[in-house]
Amino acid sequence: MQREVFWEKDDERLELIPSFPLVVAEDWNNSIDWKQKSIRMFGRMIPEPRLTSWYGPPYTYSGVNMPGRPLPAPLQTMMDQLSAFTGFAFNSVLCNCYRHGLDAMGWHSDNEKEMDPTCIASLSFGAARHIHFRDHQKSGKIKLLMPDHSLLLMWNMQQHWQHALPKVKGLKEERINLTFRRIR
Repeated sequence: MQREVFWEKDDERLELIPSFPLVVAEDWNNSIDWKQKSIRMFGRMIPEPRLTSWYGPPYTYSGVNMPGRPLPAPLQTMMDQLSAFTGFAFNSVLCNCYRHGLDAMGWHSDNEKEMDPTCIASLSFGAARHIHFRDHQKSGKIKLLMPDHSLLLMWNMQQHWQHALPKVKGLKEERINLTFRRIR
């Protein structure tokens, strides 16, 4: 299995595994309860430009409270495989469905106080999309393509970096992204 350190500085590291071999049920995505929620941006609530679902301990981001829910069996299987592969004990997953190229995610860090920032594992299925990174001073930028069945490991990236999934005009295919985390 090809494991590429895409970027590294001190204890911050991005690793990309372009074709991560998961053992999961074919219909794993049917176990996800997709919803379009609203988030607070610039002082008002707007619909998220994606579908999401949260599994794990209670969690809050952008003014959205996510109640705790147990992981469906296929997601638990994925999480167990990722924990074994990375040596990091994940306990939750944020599921994101980008239905087409106009579904996107703006600049942000996953730095909520209840989240352990050591590692976030991001699995991508479906349409290949670029994820962008920038440091908080906006002096360093990174852009990488996440193909179908790829795994991105973000080690200690949340304190000094932001990331985004920009819009892609004309893209009609969906991308499902599962971000495994540890909530304290």
